[in-house]
Amino acid sequence: MEDLRKFIDSAPELPGVYLFRGNEGEYIYIGKAKNIKSRLRGHLNQYRIDPKEKKIFDESSKIEWIITKSDYEAFVLENELIKQYKPKYNIRLKSGSGYPMLVITDDEYPTVVISRKFGEVKGEYFGPFLPARTARAMKDLIHKLFKLRTCDPLPKRDIVCFDYHLGLCSAPCVNKISRKDYNFDVKAAKAFLSGDVKKFIYKLYDRLEDYKNKMNFEKASVIRDQILAMENLISKQEVLGLSVSEADIFYFSDKTVYLIVVRGNRIVGKEFVQIREVGIQDFEISVISNYYSRGNFIPETVISNVRFEDAENLVRWLSEKRKSQVKLLFELPDEIKSFIQRNLGSIDLSKIRKIFRDLFGFELPERIEGFDISTLFGDFTVGSAVVWENGKMNKREYRRYRIKTVKGVDDYASLRELLFRRFRKYAEMDKPPGLVLIDGGKGHLKQGLIVKDALGIKDLRVFSLAKKEEVLYTDDDKTVNLYNYQPLLKLFTSIRDEAHRFALSYNRKLREKDSLKDILDKIEGVGKKRKEILYRTYKTVDRIAQASVEELKRLGIPEKVAQNIKKYLSV
Repeated sequence: MEDLRKFIDSAPELPGVYLFRGNEGEYIYIGKAKNIKSRLRGHLNQYRIDPKEKKIFDESSKIEWIITKSDYEAFVLENELIKQYKPKYNIRLKSGSGYPMLVITDDEYPTVVISRKFGEVKGEYFGPFLPARTARAMKDLIHKLFKLRTCDPLPKRDIVCFDYHLGLCSAPCVNKISRKDYNFDVKAAKAFLSGDVKKFIYKLYDRLEDYKNKMNFEKASVIRDQILAMENLISKQEVLGLSVSEADIFYFSDKTVYLIVVRGNRIVGKEFVQIREVGIQDFEISVISNYYSRGNFIPETVISNVRFEDAENLVRWLSEKRKSQVKLLFELPDEIKSFIQRNLGSIDLSKIRKIFRDLFGFELPERIEGFDISTLFGDFTVGSAVVWENGKMNKREYRRYRIKTVKGVDDYASLRELLFRRFRKYAEMDKPPGLVLIDGGKGHLKQGLIVKDALGIKDLRVFSLAKKEEVLYTDDDKTVNLYNYQPLLKLFTSIRDEAHRFALSYNRKLREKDSLKDILDKIEGVGKKRKEILYRTYKTVDRIAQASVEELKRLGIPEKVAQNIKKYLSV
């Protein structure tokens, strides 16, 4: 420590980047400064009062620095070094890559692909899509509505493929569509993805009339579907029309961050930004620069509800990466404020933390996992594990389990299997939960403690929450009536109820799938493979019953078998 103090005294009073390194040469912390010596002395002054600052010094054996020509060069270099070395005490986001975007490729016959890094595919980018699963759903919709080719790269064929018969591709590979008509569909897809559909929809009406006049009703029906989709989009824009057309909005509350994505004057996604490590300073600018350094699309406007230093350098850096000017604003539009109030609610955890600490004698963990079992008279027994992190349910981390070793109704045995399978994973996690919450009473709590002891897990607290009475049981024999602590009541019941919902939804899904396959077993000509195709496509008996024989044939089902299905399900 004394050696580091002396070293700081010799630091230059110039702009640059400084690096704390450990005994093995690993990077502990990387920072930048207009004046390296002044910033390092600032770190030293915080040594006695900030636990993280103390850890940085205690774990470091030397400090290095790189002098730059300007403060901006230091800003750019710091971002590159953090991205490369991932220091322990710098802010790091959990996602290892950017959010998915859709790209209309720059080809002779463009298609739509998914990319997580802006610029890696040549073409026009749209997104990002939050949550990530919507990117796949939107890609499928683009193929369905606009028939952009599904093969990549474009093959040379003599006959059309199965996707053409399913209505997902216009088959430019065998000249089923002219280059002119295909490019029109590409422009329509771009208008739909950008949200800028009001001008383009009139072109679709003109084309619809043209096809009607030529008695080409098959193509007219495709245009009709496109018009309906765009009119639906316009109606949403009228309701959610915002003053800003394209923006990423970062909403900071304590150390919790939400990202709200605006495209085409409407909100297209919201996401809880997952942070692996919280740095010791420059929180807001570090989150934003970390997010865009991962290859996420940079919009024309970035908005933060919290002001921070170095805004000028951030704007310059973003503008150079985007290759056009980026605006940085610190005032939320009124419509966004009301959206946050409606959808995110109160996310200030300071009150909950204080009550939790006073009541239980330890800090509120950053991560809590909730567990529940769902069964139907001993059949389809499943378990759920849901995750709460820093004020938000983190659905990406949810897990579901089908109970394998328990026969009949045995809630405790099923719970032990669930917890054993889940708890074993904690040793592999970068940041395992500090607390688990089990749906149930004292008996359920005991099962959690049995599994915890059997696996030799030390740093884990186990609570259970009984329904109706809303009584919380703890692993140190406390019994807490949560009605007396309303903020904790809201916290724990939301985790418990989400675990219950997630387990029940999985149980229902298995029941529906099983009952559907039982019915299909009774239809002549429907074997194992066709059952799977029908289930994946329609999910329920009602949807299969509504499908026409022609639709079923497009799935590869022979006409006679399709007629058997319709006949059986219409009874």
